[in-house]
Amino acid sequence: MPQDFDLDLPSLWFTNSPPTFPVPSMKAKGPTTFALSLRQEFNSSGTIYRVLVACVRWLDDLSTTKVKITWKDSDPLHTARAQQKHFPPPVSLSPEELDKAHRAYGSNIAAWAKSSLGHTVGDGECWTLAQQALLDLAQTYRAHGQEAPLVSQGLSHGYCILALSASSPGDTAGLLQLADVRRGDILQIKNAHFKTVEATPPVRKGGGKWQMGLQERTVRVPQHTAVVVGVEGEVMRVVEQNGAVPLAVSEGRYDLRDMVMGEMSIYRAVGEGWCPPLDTSWE
Repeated sequence: MPQDFDLDLPSLWFTNSPPTFPVPSMKAKGPTTFALSLRQEFNSSGTIYRVLVACVRWLDDLSTTKVKITWKDSDPLHTARAQQKHFPPPVSLSPEELDKAHRAYGSNIAAWAKSSLGHTVGDGECWTLAQQALLDLAQTYRAHGQEAPLVSQGLSHGYCILALSASSPGDTAGLLQLADVRRGDILQIKNAHFKTVEATPPVRKGGGKWQMGLQERTVRVPQHTAVVVGVEGEVMRVVEQNGAVPLAVSEGRYDLRDMVMGEMSIYRAVGEGWCPPLDTSWE
C-alpha cells in the first residue's frame, strides 16, 4: 500500500489563495499534474467549514493521489483534518488494444503534424506540437461523439510502447519493429547525444589523388518531442518543432544507432478512458 504523504498542515498552505500546492513531500516524489477544488460548507449551527480536494497525477507512472482537507474557517490551525486516497497506474494494454488505438488516432496525429510544416504552433516549443495535435484532435473526436485521445500529461503522450537508454546493452537492430512503432506515435527524448559520421567534399592530396574526408557531428538534445511519420529499420522519420528550424515545424530523422547517450521513450496515443481526466470529487 502506498504511504500517505506528510501534508504539513501546521503551515496552513491550504488557506493561501491559491493554495501552495503540491506540498514539498509530493514534489520530492517527482513531477505531477494536479487539479484543485475548494468549497464552503455549513453545519447545523451555522459554523463555516472549508473543504479542499486535490487530485494529483504522478507523471512517471500516471498513478493518482487524492487529498481532502476540511477545516473550520475561523480556526484552521487547530481544526484542519486530512484524508488521502491512492490509486494505481492505469492497466497495461494488449497488442490488440494498442493496434486499435493506432487505427483510431495514429494517422490523424501524423497528418495534423505534417499539415503544420513550415508554421509555428503555439509558442514554438517542441512539446507544443504534440500537445496541440492531441488537444485539437480531442475536440474533433468529442464533437463527433467518439472517444477522444488522451492529451499530453507533462512529457507523457499516451501509452509508453518503448523506453530505451543509450547505456542499455544489446543491439538496436529490429527494436522499433519489435515495439511496433508506427506512424503517429510520439517520440520523447531526454538528455541525449547523437553522433554521426558524414562524408566531406573530396580534396586533392599529394600525387594528384582525390580523397574523401569524414567529419564527426554531435547533436545534443536535452529534451525534445517529435511525431513519428515513418519507420525504416533503425531510423524514425519525424515531424518536429524547434528542431532543425528554430521555433517552426520541419521534418527530421533519428537513428537509434547514433544515440550514444541519453534516453528515448515512444508513446502510442490512446483513448482518454485509459487514464481519465483529473477528478476532484470525493466519494
